[in-house]
Amino acid sequence: MTIMNKKPLISVVTACFNAEKDIEYTIKSILDQDYADFEYLIKDGGSADSTLEIVRKYAGCFEDRNISYRIISESDDGIYDAMNQAAKYAEGEWIIFINAGDALFDGKVLSRLSTEVSDEYDILYGDTALLDNGKYKLLIGRSLTKFKNTNPICHQASLTRTDIVRRYTFNTKYIIAADFDLFLKLYVSGAQRFKKSDMIFCVFRLGGISDKRALQREKEFNESRKQNGMKRIVVPHLQILAISLYYLIRRIAIAVLGEKFYSPRRGWYSDKNEMVKTHV
Repeated sequence: MTIMNKKPLISVVTACFNAEKDIEYTIKSILDQDYADFEYLIKDGGSADSTLEIVRKYAGCFEDRNISYRIISESDDGIYDAMNQAAKYAEGEWIIFINAGDALFDGKVLSRLSTEVSDEYDILYGDTALLDNGKYKLLIGRSLTKFKNTNPICHQASLTRTDIVRRYTFNTKYIIAADFDLFLKLYVSGAQRFKKSDMIFCVFRLGGISDKRALQREKEFNESRKQNGMKRIVVPHLQILAISLYYLIRRIAIAVLGEKFYSPRRGWYSDKNEMVKTHV
């Protein structure tokens, strides 16, 4: 373990549990950064597979670059509890969560972020490269007014002051939408300052999200909106029906079109750099 002489600017956190198939992909994206003023915390929930073995073999790689690499392995009550626990250990002024299976977009993400942080705001959020079936699609972070009907912020594409995450925490009653709830709470309070960045922060694997999970997410979004006093424009039941139809049509389209479904015409690219060029 590397002992640093000063606190790092950024804490990068990866929460994982039995993630032997995904964790290395994530770690490599962090190790690939050309910026060194950060610490890397891996919060493992007590994995029973080879996750910890994989995690430990990278310790020397980070130590060679004088980057603090900490492994915290203890039980938790799910991903959001793990993220709350990790935030307590974080020493960086800012924190970003890149959980197992996801990745920083390229090797310059942290160096770019370091030039964008400012005393003028508390949450910096940007764009996301979705990854599905080996193809990339750009998801642009939206206006915060969109909280009424969608989720404008992907938490992997956000950099937040660490003390704010500690103070407000992720509400662990939500299984899927605690990140949405936290950002909505901060937005509605008006006490925290947001800034939209034009940079792509991360690669987020869709992982074949199911209809059931999508509906659960939308129900949690609606519950969070209600708890935070935000009125919706679209009737919740109609929104849930629309989501059900969307995933039904999507399944049929993939079954019929196969690889053609993931075409540039529909915004999907085999090369993430080609994806970037088309949106410049």
